[in-house]
Amino acid sequence: MTSSEYLISKMVNPTISDDLLAMIAKKVADKSWLDLKPLIRSGTRGRDIVYRPNVLKDANIYSLCRVPDDFQVGGGHNPTGPQGEGRNRPFFKRCLLANNPTAVYNEAIRVLIHETDINGALKLMQRHAPVRADATIACAIIFICAGYDYMGGLFLDLYTRNHHPLDSDFTRDLCEEFLEEINKFNPPYNNTYARSFCYPSSHGIKMPQCAYHCFMVSGAYQNVCNKCYLWSCARRISRML
Repeated sequence: MTSSEYLISKMVNPTISDDLLAMIAKKVADKSWLDLKPLIRSGTRGRDIVYRPNVLKDANIYSLCRVPDDFQVGGGHNPTGPQGEGRNRPFFKRCLLANNPTAVYNEAIRVLIHETDINGALKLMQRHAPVRADATIACAIIFICAGYDYMGGLFLDLYTRNHHPLDSDFTRDLCEEFLEEINKFNPPYNNTYARSFCYPSSHGIKMPQCAYHCFMVSGAYQNVCNKCYLWSCARRISRML
């Protein structure tokens, strides 16, 4: 018997408290949100327990966020298209209200690209910075694109203090993941922030000396070194938006 089947079997037992069932539901959610679906369909009690913020806050919803069409407003990449909702948008919004880090991260990217609201995206992304490395580096890059170089430097400093050096493989991987997440939303490539782009020169952060050399040598392959990869990544993202 699976965890969700066990929970459903206990829903009709009034001697088991909702709090205890919620603790079990949280363990199910932390493994995969898909296992919560039978609970939602089991009745009012199961639905109410699943929708508790403490159940959804750390739910594993990576598979839900893999395809933006499934959870975003409009149900598609084109923000001017049909204004229905993706099939999983209602559940996604519940996770967003519960401050689920994966939901907040993806909603921030959606707001950035489809609503062209860079300040709204920053407000969302900052919810989990500097605790989460991905949110912290994303905040720094968005600030850099928007021309807020002081805030960009501040968040890069927070990132190095709480997570990893800027020239580490881990940071490079995070930047590549951020690029991939943005690509999922079919960005317009309008080069909107070409003029405002400003790399920080505060908080001990400065533009890598090798940045332009690596960029010239690597060409279209973007095979720059770790020291200047963050700068290169921010440049690429500013062109994508």
